[in-house]
Amino acid sequence: MFKYLTAFLIGYLFGSIPTAFILVKTFKKIDIRKVGSGNVGALNAYEVTGSALIGITVLVVDVLKGALAVKVCQSLLGNDSILVLISGFSAVLGHNFSFWISFYGGRGLATSVGVFIVINPSVVFIWCVLWLIAYAKIRNVHAGNIWATIFTPLVILPVVKLFNSFSRLNLNDENFLVFVILISLLIFIKHLKPLAQLIKDWKVLKNKFRQSDV
Repeated sequence: MFKYLTAFLIGYLFGSIPTAFILVKTFKKIDIRKVGSGNVGALNAYEVTGSALIGITVLVVDVLKGALAVKVCQSLLGNDSILVLISGFSAVLGHNFSFWISFYGGRGLATSVGVFIVINPSVVFIWCVLWLIAYAKIRNVHAGNIWATIFTPLVILPVVKLFNSFSRLNLNDENFLVFVILISLLIFIKHLKPLAQLIKDWKVLKNKFRQSDV
């Protein structure tokens, strides 16, 4: 039990570092939680500051948080697959709901990339392909995020053994699939607000088309 708790705390502490909040507050004197989308992530950091350097720095550091959380867990606790998965999950959880900023946070995408780069890079590849497909059709970043996040587990499910073969851990297929689903769920939860806005915008657009036909 002690090892499980330690793995969780390692991941959470790394993940909960509010990179965007720190950088935007330090260099622009802005509380990122109160401007733009309120999201404590790379895209909002770029949009509210107009600084590509700040946006890219947030993105890179948030990816590194996920990767380091898993690597440090492996270094301290060994290569037990369950412990590593716990640290990866809690890193994304910490990023999305950071204790240091009253449980505000980002949407978990960059930190998840860092986690999966260490555990199984094939998941990142599938997510990116799905995102590109959606973005090419809809031309909306959030719609692409939501589409890729929902469909990544569904794509992996029928051929889970194939994707699990790329894992850098000794995982059974069920644990690998559950982990992908849980991370996807964390990301999806933080996209409920933009999803609601997309639905609202779609309804407004639909009504406009109806009115133009009258």
